[in-house]
Amino acid sequence: MTIHSSATGRRITFSAAAVIGVLLLSACASAEATDVTSGADSERLPAAEGNTEYPLTLTSELGEIVIPERPERVVMTTSWDTDLFAGLGVAPVGADAQVSFYPWAIEKFPVEIESTWPVGDVQYPAEKIAATNPQLIVDTFPVDAESVAQVESIAPVLGAPSEESTWQERILFLGEALDLSDRAQQVIDDYDAAFETFRADHPEFEGKTIDYLVYWGEAGTGFINTSGSDAEALFSDLGFAPNPNAGNSSFEEGLSDELLGTLTGDVLLISNQVEEAEFEKFYANPLIQGLDSVKEGRALVLTLDQEDFTVSYNGEPTDFVGHFGRAFSVGPLSKVAIADVIVPLLSDTL
Repeated sequence: MTIHSSATGRRITFSAAAVIGVLLLSACASAEATDVTSGADSERLPAAEGNTEYPLTLTSELGEIVIPERPERVVMTTSWDTDLFAGLGVAPVGADAQVSFYPWAIEKFPVEIESTWPVGDVQYPAEKIAATNPQLIVDTFPVDAESVAQVESIAPVLGAPSEESTWQERILFLGEALDLSDRAQQVIDDYDAAFETFRADHPEFEGKTIDYLVYWGEAGTGFINTSGSDAEALFSDLGFAPNPNAGNSSFEEGLSDELLGTLTGDVLLISNQVEEAEFEKFYANPLIQGLDSVKEGRALVLTLDQEDFTVSYNGEPTDFVGHFGRAFSVGPLSKVAIADVIVPLLSDTL
């Protein structure tokens, strides 16, 4: 199966993935920035709910900020927040070009993004951000104070409520800043209802475990559903039991041959990011072929086309289009989109 790398360097907790993140950043750094003028500022987000009073003082992991009035021109400095903006129905005025990785979210923006810029070595391209005339700058993933200092004179910078915050906590935090708290809670409620339905329809998942791997070729193999990971949380939301290896720190640095042979999941789910011939060589490894999940026909291989971000299974395209690997970590919309694809496959496998 072929799948995209799961994150850029600052978003991942294991070194093999960080290597892929660097490669991905380099590949995208040469992309041309685009500028579009579309939609009045008031059309960029839903009507105010009247729950938030301005001026508003918020304290995030980046420190305390004051938002003087309800912001309408909001910069989304990292595309990892795309699901949060889309779920709230907010179109950012600016974002990094990797927002294109998430078509399921882009289609929910009320108007077009005015400006996008390539991902490069600079976390916040200050000149491009300033050119959008933002009233709020948002990055709800961990950032460093030095990078924030480069743009905090442009507009208040909203970070995450805490370094380890969940997407639910982050969307509620952003919803408060934009006077969309009710809408943020509705996104959470809709997500919970969707996964309640998944669990009710598939009791066969209860008590079973999943080994979720990404194969990067020469860069190695990643064990993705480590303890506290978004992937492990997604599988839990579907009704699966915790993976017994999730808390093993040895698995966080990538899978050696010795560790490959110790996988015990009821299902082996692999995302492949190399040419099919190279993957087949990897998959033929006796340590993989010796796993109970493989010997008993409970292995799923998904292939991500690096050109158009389509995902296929057994050579047939699925309904999923987008960055499959990142989608596990982006937010609620992506997780539902992933579940729609993998739940029937997991059910058939079990």
